Amino acid sequence: MADPTNHVVSGAPPGDDPTVPAPRLSVLLVGQRSLGRQRHGRYVAGSGAHPARMAPDLAATLIADYTQPRDLVFHPRPRIGTTLVEAIHAGRNTLGMEVEPGWVALARANIDLARRQGGGGHGRVLRGDATRLPRGVPTELRGQVALVLTSPPYGKTMHGRVEHRRGPLTRFHNTYGQHPRSRPPGGEAEGQAEPDPANLANRGRAALLDGITAVLAGCVPLLKPGGVIAVVARPWRRDHFLVDLPGQTILAGLAAGLELIDCRRAVHAAVRDGQLVARHSFWQLSVARGSRRKGLPVSLIQHDDIALFTPPTVTLLQAPTGAGWPA
Repeated sequence: MADPTNHVVSGAPPGDDPTVPAPRLSVLLVGQRSLGRQRHGRYVAGSGAHPARMAPDLAATLIADYTQPRDLVFHPRPRIGTTLVEAIHAGRNTLGMEVEPGWVALARANIDLARRQGGGGHGRVLRGDATRLPRGVPTELRGQVALVLTSPPYGKTMHGRVEHRRGPLTRFHNTYGQHPRSRPPGGEAEGQAEPDPANLANRGRAALLDGITAVLAGCVPLLKPGGVIAVVARPWRRDHFLVDLPGQTILAGLAAGLELIDCRRAVHAAVRDGQLVARHSFWQLSVARGSRRKGLPVSLIQHDDIALFTPPTVTLLQAPTGAGWPA
């Protein structure tokens, strides 16, 4: 197995034949570095405000496993653009579609930063509703995507930053909705923005799954032959009961007409001297401790499940490689 001190562990070491790719591991160790170290210097100010951000090392691992340089990576609902940034640094082209204008602006700023830092790929962020795909994606980019990488929104117990240096615990950055930059002049006071109904996180659970199904179905026309859809999902708790969001996203993919080809798991705990060291937020720890005090023996969630899908075996039209991108 690869050295667990490496910040990304995605596959076994190659054998004697360098032309034979190493087998992919079912378990990815993506918690060797803290999330702070993974993000340090690669994202603009304000990027920490989104309540759900994919771990950069997880995005980088999946991009390396399922794409080649100059391939196109697509992320519906990219939030601050973690997948886009990691793809650009890996020399892949990337495209995102985000519904909220504030996050569109931040994702574009993060793309620009990745390019200034020497990233070899090109990136674009479109504003649009991913549940209506492929609408909004330029025709010349359809049939070119090698990897769709996305994740659904999670429950509130999984998110949030806590300030406890002055007075009682204060939780913030724990809800979805309109980004403050997108609030119209003369609108409601700060912190009182009206939730955006186009955001999947503002839907009930049944409507959320319908939205995920629509997103995945809309991604099919974007894939090139051999393209893969990867959905990263983490179980979460509601009223102290575990919600099987990974299983529900698999059902959504099947309802979208996709074929499940693999399941993998990303462990965010660090491996130190044969032990797992938890990587968690203060809020997650507080929720777990509160549940235990009530007699519920819950554990900290330290993993994401990754479902890999492909479309049914059909013939897809593929646009010329690199169409729509600068040379």
